[in-house]
Amino acid sequence: MIDKKRSVKQVRGNGRSPLMIILFVLLIVYAVTILLPIVWGLFEALMDGDKIESTIIPWPSDWKFDNFFKAFGFFYVPVESEIGTVYPDLWFMFGYTMLYAVGSAFMATFVPCIVAYLTARFDYFFSRLINVFVVVAIALPIVGSLPSEIQMAKTLGLYDKFWGIWIMKSHFISVYYLIFYARFKSFPTSYEEAAQIDGAGHLRIFFRVILPLVKNLFWTVFLIMFIAFWNDYYTPLVYMPTYPTVAYGMWYFNNSTENVISNVPMKITGCVLMLIPILVLFAIFGKRLMGNLTEGGDKE
Repeated sequence: MIDKKRSVKQVRGNGRSPLMIILFVLLIVYAVTILLPIVWGLFEALMDGDKIESTIIPWPSDWKFDNFFKAFGFFYVPVESEIGTVYPDLWFMFGYTMLYAVGSAFMATFVPCIVAYLTARFDYFFSRLINVFVVVAIALPIVGSLPSEIQMAKTLGLYDKFWGIWIMKSHFISVYYLIFYARFKSFPTSYEEAAQIDGAGHLRIFFRVILPLVKNLFWTVFLIMFIAFWNDYYTPLVYMPTYPTVAYGMWYFNNSTENVISNVPMKITGCVLMLIPILVLFAIFGKRLMGNLTEGGDKE
């Protein structure tokens, strides 16, 4: 009996149970499937376009590092302006992308957060009505509304403006509203009651008490939304034609008919240029991105 207990403790202590081994192998396979396309793309980007058709495995015989300089030079979008046609390069696109992605991600995170707090902590009929509206709006796709949205944006002066697109992204019809709502519902009312005794109002309670409790969740959602907007080319293409983002530039680069960038290695080189900032972002904030969305709450 004592030997059996010792053997169980040894298995638990070493953490080498059959289930853990299987999970470890699955994680290794998953990591390889994620990293392999990136490594393949990097080797492909360094190959000579004339030899790509005769090569199965992308191992460059002649390393073409100048592919990145060529791709950078052709990474532009023609934009019609008052002074004529201008060609914003990749540096301008990075700046436009940061303005678009950061502003839109913040508004798309902050608005669901504050609306979820109001509906979760103030139990009125209108609060329950908002919950039903969000669930129905998420379940039912809206089709054919693009012409009316463009006309509305032009009428309200939101078209082709960064602050206009930020306002258009300031809605709470998203799954993150439900996540914030569930998190706020789990908080005891003692937080607000203690703050009210000290004389704090509702606005101060939210910003000084409640919001710090969900800061991990808030910034995790913000980073997820930031990456989504960084890769979004459709919205800038339709609503901000004079402010092309990197994703918009990648779309134009991929459909370009220039002979220099018409081969596969050059197309992939453009993708690598677009991917570099995201890899840097993940290297810096990877722990938060992979963190627990429900982190926070009561502290004993």
